[in-house]
Amino acid sequence: MCDPRLERLAQDVRQAAKATALPVNLEQIAAFDDILLQPIAAHSDFNGKIEFLPDENVFVIFHPDPATYAYPARLRFSIAHELGHFYIDEHREALVRGESHSSAAPFRSKNPREVEADEFAAALLIPPGTMEGFIEKRGFLTLTEVCRTATNCQVSRYAAAIRYARMASEVCHVILAHRGIIKSYFGSDEAHLSGFGKINVDRLPATSPARDLAASSDIGEIKEQGHAIENWFDRSGRKRIWESCAFLGEGYTLSLLSLEEN
Repeated sequence: MCDPRLERLAQDVRQAAKATALPVNLEQIAAFDDILLQPIAAHSDFNGKIEFLPDENVFVIFHPDPATYAYPARLRFSIAHELGHFYIDEHREALVRGESHSSAAPFRSKNPREVEADEFAAALLIPPGTMEGFIEKRGFLTLTEVCRTATNCQVSRYAAAIRYARMASEVCHVILAHRGIIKSYFGSDEAHLSGFGKINVDRLPATSPARDLAASSDIGEIKEQGHAIENWFDRSGRKRIWESCAFLGEGYTLSLLSLEEN
């Protein structure tokens, strides 16, 4: 479930900076509150960092240089994440006290403060209106629609898929895998409530088309496949799991699992 406090905060930030059009203009938001954006040329394993400089009385977000960074969607999320540390009151107060950190890749950290900043970033970059109309009408989005949202908002498909899972009213899971090995997954609230909260495998099943997509060269390609429940979960039944998957590049794949209705 999305945090209503962070949803309201993200909406207020967009409106105050007059950055309501898509894709959300992060430079405009930072300039509105006199936050400096400072690109860093050397950025191996560096996602972003915000610091408060007391002598200048200014907040600075250090981030990879877009001129040399190969992942513009990930960069946008990293900057939005650091903005979260500024706009969330408790985070900003910690920065003023001199606390600092370097952020992890999106949706990888278990630190509650980092999780909040990730949620704020998703809410800021992907306004609820981009998805909730479809969810209210049909109860679900297809992976094609999730990918279209990612393009419109200029975010990664992984970030858009997790945003969808947080908003979804269906049993669904988002799975990030690298050459068939599952790196992370995120289940919707309905998945947890229905007993499908934990995936029981650490590799994609042999029947998953994402295993073949990992060697693909077509980032736009989406494949689908039905599975027996026991292929993914420690349970069985007559219902089946439907998988839609896409190739993300460099051996990474994104799978959206949903529970098929009888």
